[in-house]
This record gives sequence, structure tokens and C-alpha cells, in this order.
Amino acid sequence: MRKKTLTLCAALAAATPARSEIVSFEEKDGAARANLEIDGKSYALDFRLMRPQKPAPGGALLIDVARDDGLAAFAAGRGVTVAAVDLEKIPAAARATAMANLVPRLRAHTGAKQLLGRGRGDAAATLAGAPFDGLLLHEAPATPARGPRVIETWGADAYWRPTPRPAPVKESDNHRSFFLGGTADAAASANCAAPVNHRSGAPALRALLVALVEWTKGVKPPASRAPAEADLVAAESIVWPKAASLPAPPPGARKVPKTDPDGNELTGLRLPDLALPIATFTGFNAQKDKKGPACVAGAASPFPATKAEREKIADPRASLMERYGSRAYFVATMRVVADKLVTERLLLKEDADAYVAAARQAPF
Repeated sequence: MRKKTLTLCAALAAATPARSEIVSFEEKDGAARANLEIDGKSYALDFRLMRPQKPAPGGALLIDVARDDGLAAFAAGRGVTVAAVDLEKIPAAARATAMANLVPRLRAHTGAKQLLGRGRGDAAATLAGAPFDGLLLHEAPATPARGPRVIETWGADAYWRPTPRPAPVKESDNHRSFFLGGTADAAASANCAAPVNHRSGAPALRALLVALVEWTKGVKPPASRAPAEADLVAAESIVWPKAASLPAPPPGARKVPKTDPDGNELTGLRLPDLALPIATFTGFNAQKDKKGPACVAGAASPFPATKAEREKIADPRASLMERYGSRAYFVATMRVVADKLVTERLLLKEDADAYVAAARQAPF
């Protein structure tokens, strides 16, 4: 169990001494503004209010304080009203208190019966003081020990940062954890020695958001898919394949998920393009210029296409043709893997179809 873990509520109490209140609130054509008084100073909080053309039964409202990555538009397309809030203009110490005032006002304004919150990184802490029915949190520094239903996600890079992710959290009835294997949040390519890992965890987030909405209506979500203590090993004990395009992992003592002989992670929620990979996907990369800025990204090291190519570059990893034999086999197996995740409610049908369509364009 994670030791000395602060709950979001504890973090809120320590970090938000500010007093705030909403002086006025207005909405016009999807643009909304809340004028707030925070410690005697006035602030204007502008945000988008996305109202669906066909609201879903139950009247759900999603407060999204994460940077827009398409999930807000997806939620609106599924009948959820979305308030996409950017807190950058609000003092950091006052953001959680401001949200605690804004959220009930938005709920009353929209008439929502179900209240959901979505946050990423430190922004997730700003959702602690409001009465949410469910939270979808990515890379949150801490999660509530009690209260709303929480679905928590993180990627491979969480284990490879200077301050790596702590030990696993014990499961509870109101909490689900999903490690999105082989994904990395940061994808900045500046000064990176290896090709950047652009694998997206968005398909999993879409499915998990749907599961969260259903959870607030009494339908239990899928079971967690996160590394247990037995699934983690000391980073220095992993034998990485000696492929020229695969960077060496960063130094430092840490525990990381176990990997297969190719260097791909074996645990967590493995989306179809990791279950049937065409490359090694890592949560770390390396600096191209040692005197330059740090490379903040994961790496993607493609498998050779054929045995002859593999032998030519002395790559120990099996080639695509050695693994899959033919594109037809690859596509058919991708369909099986994707459809299984759909059955398990960890992937939507439209995303399963997209993986199969991409498999038809595989580089072999």
C-alpha cells in the first residue's frame, strides 16, 4: 500500500487557504464566464460550456480541467454536458476553492443530476472540494480515500521520471486503477535521441469515461488493470534488447513494470497496438545532445520488417514477418484482440474498428 499518501482533501486543506465566491455568472453561445472574488481581488474565469444536441438520460455534467485532448468533445458527443475550464488565470493556491464554488453553480445552471470531474496531473487536486459523483483522473498526485467513485490512469513514463510513481494503491470499492502500458504523456521531440513514442491512451480514456458514467448509475466498472507488487521489478534487473534504435533507460533506483524480451510492458491495460506491437514502446528516451535540454518523452523503436533486415542490423528482436507471417494474419488477430477488449468494456467498438483499419496499413 502506498505509504504516507496524501488524499486530495488533505492536499486541498494544506494548499488552498484562499477565500473565494462567485460574484456573477453568464453564458452565451457556449462561452461562459464566472466572475470571482478571491481574497479581495477580482478574477474572470472564462470557459467553454459544451451542450450536447441530444442529452443522454440522467443529465450528466462533466467538469474538465485537463488540457483538451479531444475527450471533452467526445463526452459531448455522447450526450454529456461539458464545462471545459482553464484555471491558468486563477492563483494556484485559490484554484481548488474557486472550483468548489463554481461546480455547484454549474450544476444548478445546467440542471445536471450526475456530476463528473476530469483532471490531469496537479490540476486534478482542484476537483477535491466539490461534491462529484465520479472522477476520471490521469497522473493525479493523490486520489480521494473516500467519497466519489474514482477511475485513475497513468502511463509508462510515470515510472521513469526523476521522482517515479510510488508503490501500488490497495484496491477499494470506489476506486479503479488502470496502467496504460506503453504510453507516455509527454511527446516533445526536442533533443531526443530515439524516435518519440506517440502511442495514444485516448481510446482507453474514452472507454473508461463511458464506464464512469455508467458507474454513477449503478453499473460496476471493469476491474482494475494495474501492476501489483509482484508485477514490478528493480529497473536495473531488466535486460533490455540490444537494438541500436532503443535508448538506454535513465539511471536511478526505481521499480518498474516487468517487460517481455522486446522491452514492452507485460502488465496493465494493454491496448491492441501493444498486445500486437510493431515496435518497442517505452516511457523513457535519451538526450541527443548531452549539453542540451532534457528529452521529455518516451521512445518508439520499430521492429525490423524481415529476418534479413534484422540480421543486417543485428537486432535481437523478431521481425514483423517472423512474428506475424502475413498482414492478413496480423489484421485477423488484431480483430480478435480488439473485440475482446470491447467485450470487457475497456474499448469502444468504433476504436476497435480503428485499430483493425490501422493494422491493414502495417509496414509489412
